[in-house]
Amino acid sequence: MTTPVDDALLREAMSRRELIAAAGAAAAVGGLAISPKAAAAAIDRPRGIVRPKEFRHRAPFDSLRDYLACMEECGLLVRFRDVDQDAWEATAIMYHLQDRFGQYELPVVMFENIRQDGKWLKGPLIAANQSHHHQEALVWGLEPDWSSPRNSYRAGLSYMRKLLAENKGDYPQLPPVTVAREQAPCKEVTLEGDAIDLTSFAFIQGNPGDAGRYINTGSTVTRDPEWEQNFGTYRCQLVGPRRYILNSEPNQTANNMIARAIKRGEKSMPIAMFLGQDPVTWMVSGTRVPVSPRKPVDEYAYVGGLRGKPLEIVKCDLSELTVPANCEVVLEGTLDLTQPLEEGPYHEAYGYLGDRNQGRYAVTVNRVTHRRNPIIQNSFTSIGGGFVKAPLDGYVDLLWRSKYPQIQQLFYHDDTKGLLYVTIKKDRPGLGLEIARAVSERSLIAKVVIVTDDDLDPMSQSDMLVALGSRWQPYTATQLYEKKPASFFEPSSPDGKFTSKAAIDATRQWPEEGGPAEFAAFNRGLFQAAADPGLMARVQAQWPDQLTRKPW
Repeated sequence: MTTPVDDALLREAMSRRELIAAAGAAAAVGGLAISPKAAAAAIDRPRGIVRPKEFRHRAPFDSLRDYLACMEECGLLVRFRDVDQDAWEATAIMYHLQDRFGQYELPVVMFENIRQDGKWLKGPLIAANQSHHHQEALVWGLEPDWSSPRNSYRAGLSYMRKLLAENKGDYPQLPPVTVAREQAPCKEVTLEGDAIDLTSFAFIQGNPGDAGRYINTGSTVTRDPEWEQNFGTYRCQLVGPRRYILNSEPNQTANNMIARAIKRGEKSMPIAMFLGQDPVTWMVSGTRVPVSPRKPVDEYAYVGGLRGKPLEIVKCDLSELTVPANCEVVLEGTLDLTQPLEEGPYHEAYGYLGDRNQGRYAVTVNRVTHRRNPIIQNSFTSIGGGFVKAPLDGYVDLLWRSKYPQIQQLFYHDDTKGLLYVTIKKDRPGLGLEIARAVSERSLIAKVVIVTDDDLDPMSQSDMLVALGSRWQPYTATQLYEKKPASFFEPSSPDGKFTSKAAIDATRQWPEEGGPAEFAAFNRGLFQAAADPGLMARVQAQWPDQLTRKPW
């Protein structure tokens, strides 16, 4: 269950963990490169995205394995072997791929084995699980636009709009189905007591600035007598063969449950973590999907509703907590509430090193169950995307379009932190700046809000720069805010709580707004108005290799 959120959080509709999971690198990597040995270790390199003749693996995906099989079938997965993370080769590979292909065309990366702390750890270790825009369609069983990844995202967003419209502004729900222990793949292998060694799993240190190795893609399951069960993704510092420190931030549900347990006088609480989630469970774990401003909700039911198929779950061995039956690994343990500890630092969402945190608590793991040859997922935070964006964007889209029907699309670029773009059909003077102000004032994540006309694409950074360079009048079409609440880990915030902001109207300025009597026509707009609607598709079909293949 996820707990109620206040109106401000509903308006924001994005959590810190959403930032972390979907983050892209904004800082330059200063010549960081893959070593010759690691480069030679790549054993599969997609040579352009080619539509399969038919899919053998389709959504809904019951497991991470099914999903990865589909990604490989589509040419969206690249493999590496013998990667030395003691020399930071995995991190170098991730930066290299993102520099080459960008945030939204990054393939899923599979490290078949990896060296950490002087030991070769058996993989596979997965990264950039949901970064490519084609996955925005594939996760929901939709046909991607193989020639235009942005259109694949738009297909996913359109599907989410449809689901929200059909369900009165919410996503559908299908209650989970409980299976017996012997039917759950996550129970194939059981480890207890001293047989547990978390350091033998492919949990790695992703950045030289980190405090150590981290488990950063687990879904932590907690329960509260009133709020029932919740699961969410939090960074967890590995501090021993059977211990890790849980870092759930203030205003996150697990943190609130911990605070309530301490207030009740409890000394410990049962806790579970599951890893290797199917793609929809992973997305729900890391976002504010679903968003409920009034009551707790069953997140597993929303996973089922979004998948169109109930999620199979199984009861934990040592508590009443439940986990997905088809996940890869389950860690069951006890959270010690008597001894606050320090956790961190850790490389965070904005591409900067996050703080050390005080007042965090350690988990002692008492039982581990897992599938044979478990697949571990890692988040190289700020490199690549964490999960598909369309479900959360659908909520935000519905919220703002209900207030301003002139809005056509909002898009937050994970690879340029703090910038949020909005396209509108302007029907009156002053509307552009009015919407820019409204979004700036309500959205924590948006440090700079730029509103443009709808003939430009908010998913295109170059289109947005065109608007700034040729339509924006800085003196008359800008609202500056000296002090507004800051997003989590916004590095330029003087106190970590507040930041200044800018609201920018980069629409064509009408005469009533001080613009020219007649604004010059936009060349591409003239072309689009005159061209046959099917021209672009025909051109792509006639010259597919020259126009669609990537030189992998």
